[in-house]
Amino acid sequence: MYREVIDELGIIVAILDKETFAPKLASAKFAQLVGRQAEEIIRFFESKNNDFTKQKLADFAAESPYKFVIPLRDGRIRMSVEFALTRHDSGDLMIVGNDITEQKKLEYSLKSYSAIMEKQDKLLYEMAYTDALTGVHNRRAIFEKFTEYANNSTNTLGSICILDIDHFKQFNDRYGHEFGDHVLKYFSEQVNLALDDDCFFARIGGEEFCTFSYSRSGSDLNAVIDDILDSIKDGDIVTPEQRVTNISFSAGIAEYTKDGTTLDELLNNADKALYFAKAAGRARVISFSTDIFEKRDDTLIPNYRETDR
Repeated sequence: MYREVIDELGIIVAILDKETFAPKLASAKFAQLVGRQAEEIIRFFESKNNDFTKQKLADFAAESPYKFVIPLRDGRIRMSVEFALTRHDSGDLMIVGNDITEQKKLEYSLKSYSAIMEKQDKLLYEMAYTDALTGVHNRRAIFEKFTEYANNSTNTLGSICILDIDHFKQFNDRYGHEFGDHVLKYFSEQVNLALDDDCFFARIGGEEFCTFSYSRSGSDLNAVIDDILDSIKDGDIVTPEQRVTNISFSAGIAEYTKDGTTLDELLNNADKALYFAKAAGRARVISFSTDIFEKRDDTLIPNYRETDR
């Protein structure tokens, strides 16, 4: 009668003898979920020695409810069951199970959804803050990074450098935009590899790039960029005509606090220094100086035009 009741209610239950721990009963629902007949389950437990059964019971008692996954006969694992060990009125041990498969499926689905959303958020962030052509940071990224630095850092040391590839327009006009893109990617890769971890590197438009150093003075960054310039000039690029050519860049540097406290101020002054680097013959790095730029003689650079950059 008891067996009929628990089978009718669809309860997952097994009753073990209080002395021998031998299974007296295994419900049909349990047998159905496991994929075995109730009698087969009892024979399975009886075939194990008493130490095995005691160990399993100790496991149940140590963590109640005790959770595990039951494999089906064909080797697939798709059912999660939560078991609790208790005493029957007769003194026998009763193991009651709760099928939490659907709950586990839901948890897995939520985890999968969360992982997908996290991946999507990361992709959207990369799209918003990465230059699509070169793979380095973009203008938006460097503005955000500088704002974060200015708002949170107590350090007043730092410098901005604008780097502009020399004669880039000529590369585009002579060899086409595809080669121009190749030059941009080559340049950004070489500079990015050469910069230290304290430098944030970005493409800010066209052939112009910018690096922000968190911990270097203008003179220190000037020395770093000078070394990179020498390395870039020594590198060879093969043109579509299968000729080897070289590139160079000009750079202007402005120092944080000394030459400006906002990124716009620093970029403006770095751009002024860049202008003079171009006008002085290109392939050089010039740091901004208020004295020099206030007293400059524009007649020294009459042949420089923006289109020559």
